[in-house]
Amino acid sequence: MAAIPQNHTNEQHAKTLAPTPMLGVNQAPGIDYNHPLFLSPSDVSGIQIILFQLIGIENYSIWFRSMRVALLGRNKLGLVDGSCAKEKFPEIMWNHWERVNAIVLSWIMNSVASGLLGRIMYASSAQAVWNDLFERFNKVDGARSFNLHKEIATLCQETASVSVYFSKLKDLWEEFEALVPSPGCDYEKSRDFVVHLQKLKLFHFLMGLNDSYSQARSQVLLMSPMPTVNQAYKMIISYEVKKQ
Repeated sequence: MAAIPQNHTNEQHAKTLAPTPMLGVNQAPGIDYNHPLFLSPSDVSGIQIILFQLIGIENYSIWFRSMRVALLGRNKLGLVDGSCAKEKFPEIMWNHWERVNAIVLSWIMNSVASGLLGRIMYASSAQAVWNDLFERFNKVDGARSFNLHKEIATLCQETASVSVYFSKLKDLWEEFEALVPSPGCDYEKSRDFVVHLQKLKLFHFLMGLNDSYSQARSQVLLMSPMPTVNQAYKMIISYEVKKQ
């Protein structure tokens, strides 16, 4: 009987000792980190994935956008928008889907004030809770929209730095757009309107600057094509630095 080469024996021994590739913690077979049902070590129940809680209509639009971004970043938005419904996966994965759904459900509940939990406390579907909150609180308040528009139109730099003034303006724009979303860019007329809205933002920013920036403001308005509001902000900041 021929002797087994020593190097062959060592290779077989190394293969025996090599660790078996492992899935993530409690992952179902066939799930990798790109899969919507993948759970990372940080994806656990009981955590709060945004820094504030939903308290009612007054902050729903900001809560909705913040939660949507947080869920999208964790690749779990499909659990609430219906694109990752349980029935879309093989039956062998349903138990794992239930676990992921329970975790997402806990994230939503932890981001809602305790006084609002009564109606959703015993829900079993993250999507059902998400839709229920949408139906209850997604109401565009005309008075709030008016006040936001007024704040944007009348906001001035005054004693604030340009960066602080611009940050405040951007916060107001974002809240207003959450209440009154601008149209998409799928059609030519819509694109023209979006460009018009961007130009209005530029005008609002320039109008609120102190008179000491009148020269820089004139230079921005003389540019062709007209810069975006972010580009104009960088130009004004550069002018501010040179003044110091």
